[in-house]
Amino acid sequence: MKKARKIGAFKEYMVGRSSEVTFATAFEKYEAIIRYLAAFDYTGENLKTSHKQEAAKHCNCTIADVENALAKFTWAKEAQKKIQELNKEGKPMPKNIAELQKLVGTNPLDLARSNLAKSGQVSRNAPCPCGSKKRYKRCCGKD
Repeated sequence: MKKARKIGAFKEYMVGRSSEVTFATAFEKYEAIIRYLAAFDYTGENLKTSHKQEAAKHCNCTIADVENALAKFTWAKEAQKKIQELNKEGKPMPKNIAELQKLVGTNPLDLARSNLAKSGQVSRNAPCPCGSKKRYKRCCGKD
């Protein structure tokens, strides 16, 4: 993670268009969250909600931040697998993040929104994680 923090190409992937200071602090926060969660499960696949709540408390952030960091971590693992497959097959590598997102099929924020909704951490009056700008109870939270 420390090596990746020094690479400028990851800036837009992590926080969008922001200053270098914002990028560095966001990356450090994600790194701290992932390190803390790795103590429970280094793959990030079998984490419980209590683990995520502990990580949020330990890193002084919200559960949404923990979900975002975890989603970006799992998305990056998927992307790495796809790139290794392309490399073995001798196919051309993606040249930018947009091509990589097209290859994987999703982007990390979509993954974070769906994980947050599945975990039950979205209140009924919160904005819906699907991005519709409706309240959760009027969109994906209908019974």
